[in-house]
Amino acid sequence: MTKNTCIIPIRSKSKGIKNKNIKLIAGKPLVYHACKSAIDSNLFNKIIIATDSQKYISFIKKYIKNEKVVFFLRSKKSAGEKTQSEVVLQEVILRSCNIGKNVIFVQATSPLLSSANLIQALKKFKKHNYDSLFSSCKSHYFLWKKVKQKLTSINYNYKKRIMRQESKEEFIETGSFYIFKKNGFLKNKNRLFGKIGNFSIPELNSIDIDNLYDFKLAKILIKNKKYLSNNE
Repeated sequence: MTKNTCIIPIRSKSKGIKNKNIKLIAGKPLVYHACKSAIDSNLFNKIIIATDSQKYISFIKKYIKNEKVVFFLRSKKSAGEKTQSEVVLQEVILRSCNIGKNVIFVQATSPLLSSANLIQALKKFKKHNYDSLFSSCKSHYFLWKKVKQKLTSINYNYKKRIMRQESKEEFIETGSFYIFKKNGFLKNKNRLFGKIGNFSIPELNSIDIDNLYDFKLAKILIKNKKYLSNNE
């Protein structure tokens, strides 16, 4: 059976919300929820939480007690404010043992991601033999951009407006998770490469915690899980 490894990177010096990744939501650190989904999926030989803080590790261990979960202490280089995730992903892969053939990079800021999302996404990844895959949401929004102070429609002709449901299906990259083949990632140094696929998840599951409003919304949804189960 092919081994799969999950990597969840977190930084201690988060912008906007202090200590965001360990801020309690529904009584557990934010990172706990994404990690729990990875554990419940039963897909992984190893789940690696990569952080730049020993204090974070000690704190998180109080809540997460599973033999598959291990911690990786990031270097200063890979934990910079403007450092791309590819840097820490490469660092973890090259410096860790028993990394699986397939890697799933999960964002700690996606607490409503479900284990079913991960299971179904990996199934699609393998079925179509993708090299990489990203989580997405279906979109039928009409998009505009500003060019030289002038608004221009991007994905439709506003002079020949169509019904929203008649518009071509498009996808928003949610950033909740990415799946890629380890060797291809090391060669391309990018989370997306080769034959790229996508897996659409419900909008509620794709909520990304970036500000206090997101936290409040996620708390409500986690406490009322019936909304999530109806959404899946």
